[in-house]
Amino acid sequence: MAFAVGRLGAAISLAFGLLLSPALAGDTAFVTNQSSDDVSVVDLDTMAVTKTIPIGGKPAGIAIPPDGLRAYVTSPEAKSLAVIDTVKGEVIKRIALAGGPLGVAVHPSGAPVYVADWFEHELFVVDPVGGVITSRIQVGQSPSGVAVSADGQTIVTADRDSNQISIIDAVTLTVTATVPVGERPFGVSFSADGTKVYAADVGSDAVTVVDLASRKAVATVPVGQRPYASAVAAGKVFVTDQYGGTVSVFDAGTRQAVKTIPIGEYPEGIEAGSGEAYVYVVNWFDNVLKKIDTATLEIVGEVEVGDGPRAFGTFIRKAP
Repeated sequence: MAFAVGRLGAAISLAFGLLLSPALAGDTAFVTNQSSDDVSVVDLDTMAVTKTIPIGGKPAGIAIPPDGLRAYVTSPEAKSLAVIDTVKGEVIKRIALAGGPLGVAVHPSGAPVYVADWFEHELFVVDPVGGVITSRIQVGQSPSGVAVSADGQTIVTADRDSNQISIIDAVTLTVTATVPVGERPFGVSFSADGTKVYAADVGSDAVTVVDLASRKAVATVPVGQRPYASAVAAGKVFVTDQYGGTVSVFDAGTRQAVKTIPIGEYPEGIEAGSGEAYVYVVNWFDNVLKKIDTATLEIVGEVEVGDGPRAFGTFIRKAP
């Protein structure tokens, strides 16, 4: 009986602790601000900045794994990767890289971290605990965006100056295919079911849809001027149009246009929150983060962040 009571007490204590844990609060955004060299931490329920974390080196890319315990930030000018403890809200490690690290993604298990190097034309595989590059994968010219499938089996890079995406086996760390897309692909994301990849083609004002099984482009969807990145939510694909100052929305199934949402100057980073009720967009020139209701497609909130926000990648620590 004492054992049973002890277990019950431990369970109650654990539950109480979890309720109080900042890691299990609502969705939180970690917005990389390139010009102010920092990260704005934003409570997405209240749309308020709760903290600013100094980074340096003109931070741009960011990746947060599903457990939300860490955020990995690339600094192209410092040639480094900063590791943020998202609960404490502070940098706990800086990992030296090379060239011009930009896009970043992290395996669903929390490691390794994948960093696209713009100048070396490689994808770095980084051990975040040991703080070292463990492998280098040759991809196309000037890789920018990186994405990892939900099952952790496939990595994709957008090779901007090769007008292609590279498909990489995450187990063998080999390129299994390259697929031609439109001109100057930048951001990449997976479809909700993981069977397709969306490449935002900056130079074509379109999104190329790539089927992973056939390793072929199966559709080209016109969007706004200079698309930068995309996010999938509520059966729709949301695309930031840099020069258009808009977010283009199309149906993920039919690939037909749904709406064009005026959003502000130079929208860049975009990601859906937990439950896919909202999509969040940062505007590089306006220094704001905006909140879009995925059902009504209306802007329902905004907050001023740092100077020159990019938030290129997965920048939201999602509530469980």
